[in-house]
Amino acid sequence: MNEPETIGFKIRELSLLIARYMEQTNEDGHIRGPQGFALGYLVHNRHKEIYQKDLEERLSIRKPTASNLVDRMIKNGFLTTAPSQKDKRLKRLIVTEKAIETTIEIEKQVDAIEKVLKQGISEDELAQFFATIQKLKQNIQI
Repeated sequence: MNEPETIGFKIRELSLLIARYMEQTNEDGHIRGPQGFALGYLVHNRHKEIYQKDLEERLSIRKPTASNLVDRMIKNGFLTTAPSQKDKRLKRLIVTEKAIETTIEIEKQVDAIEKVLKQGISEDELAQFFATIQKLKQNIQI
């Protein structure tokens, strides 16, 4: 008996395969996962005031997860904090030079993985894939 295909299972399966591929091809030990995504976002927006709340929204994570992520990134030397210039109650997240250098390396790895993932897929198919993913996200947002 064939099991029915479900969207959630297929997305999880693909995510695990991507993670496994990254582990196998990750010779330099670069960070990945949430820290990698957060670093990319923070580095590309480093000229703006970014707060933990922004990471929560951008990465679709909850406050405790974001707090742990920020703490790890500070411990690993990727971030420092400073009081906001707009609201002294908030702590601004500031990337370090180490974060910028690491992000450059991560982006090289991501580009290589994207090339592998896109093999044999047309631009139209990619456009449809991204449109479908966007609709799935809209359908499930709470």
